[in-house]
Parts: sequence; C-alpha cells; structure tokens
Amino acid sequence: MSEDHESKAAAGDSGVRARIKLNSLFLGALCFALGLLLGHVLTRDSLEAPPAPLDEARLRAIIAEALEGHAAAAKPAEAAPDRFALVDDDPYLGAVDAPVVIVEFSDFFCVYCKRHFDQTFVPLLENYGEHIRYVYRDFARLTPESAPAAAAAHCAYAQGKFWEFHSAFFANQQALGQDFYLQTAEENQLDIEQYTACLEDTGSLDEVDFDGLDGQLAGVQGTPGFFVNGQILSGAQPYRIFERMVQRELDKAGIDYAAVSG
Repeated sequence: MSEDHESKAAAGDSGVRARIKLNSLFLGALCFALGLLLGHVLTRDSLEAPPAPLDEARLRAIIAEALEGHAAAAKPAEAAPDRFALVDDDPYLGAVDAPVVIVEFSDFFCVYCKRHFDQTFVPLLENYGEHIRYVYRDFARLTPESAPAAAAAHCAYAQGKFWEFHSAFFANQQALGQDFYLQTAEENQLDIEQYTACLEDTGSLDEVDFDGLDGQLAGVQGTPGFFVNGQILSGAQPYRIFERMVQRELDKAGIDYAAVSG
C-alpha cells in the first residue's frame, strides 16, 4: 500500500473512532435524561409523599442539547476550497505554488473588466505580487467580437506575449478587431505567419469556449468574476476588497505581509 493510501486509511480509521465516541456520548446523555424521568416515575409510585416536581424544562434542555450535539458532530466538516481548482493551463503571473491564487474570468470588451485592470490589477500585484498567482481566463460573451479577441490573445500566449496583449487590449477596447490584433503582433515582434495561422485555427476559439463553460459551472454569471483561493467574488470590486481577501489568506498561511501592505 502506498504512503498516500496508508494516510487515507489512517484518516478513515480516525474518523470512524471519532464517530463511535460521539455516538457513545450522545447515547450517554440520552440515557441520563431518560434515567431522570424513570427515577421520577418510580419514586412517585413507591412513596406516600409525592416527590419534588421534576424540572421538565431542564430535562427537555438536556435531551435537546444531546440531539443538537449529535447532529453537529455527524455533519461532515466542509473542506477548504482548492485554490488551484480553476487554474487550468491558462496564462498566469507569479509563482506556481503561491499561497494566494486569483483566477479572473474576463472579457476584453467589458468596461468593468477594464476598470479592474486600471484600478486594481496593477496595484494589487505591485503590493502583493510575491504572494499571488494571478490567472486570466475568458468569459467572452458580451459581443460577437469577444471570443475572437480572446482567441487573438491566446495566439499571442502561444508565443509568450499574452500579458503584452492583455495590456494593449484593455488600453484600446474601442480598436479591437483583426487589424488591431495583427498590429499588436507586429509591435511585439511575433512570428506573423505563425500568429495568422493560429487566428485561422478554431483551436483557440475552442479554448475560449472551454474557459467560459468552466466559469459558468463554477458560478460566474457576468464579468469580471474572480476566485480568490476558491472563494468567488463578483464584479469590479474596489482594491480594498481584494487587498483584504488577500491579507486574510496570507494570515491563514502564517505569512507576514506588513512590509508590503504599507
């Protein structure tokens, strides 16, 4: 048996023992309450003088507490979200194993996505970039040109220039189109023949569509949509919201961020 299987088996045995212990405690509390009730009845029947009245409210409280405790213990603990669950093989900035993973689902034609780019994206990476893996994925559904624009950026990604296109596209939303894609490719010294062939290939559009389906299944309903270590955050939220979420995740990881939070 592998070490991983042995660990899982040990964890399973530990869980079983914990459930047995909790069930025993629950039964013990229940038996105690029933014992009080039975003792009261027997005493009442065997003595001439009536016993002191049974505190029924207390008895009910004991039983309710036992039932609530048992229900809470029986409910499985929710696992922490997997921060890498939505990473896929899309463009990213930062360390592969960074403690904070931010996945953005975006559309190059979205004005709120541009607002995020202008007001939050840059300062967030300037202040916390050493702790963040920032992943860009497409949710290209706003205009007929949204998917082609996303595919054009993916074709640049194939030649290692995605983030240059990312900046150029958000800085020039009104100019997006085939001519602008080729102009940006030339400005970034891409292999134009290879780039043009990529634009004509449907594979990039398939990747864009796959991103959108992934986002929809994860709960994205509009752009921009974000996941910060698996926790969804919708819309172009202010910088302070992202900063606080990142700080909370760094706190959980035991990382001192004081030097960069200013």
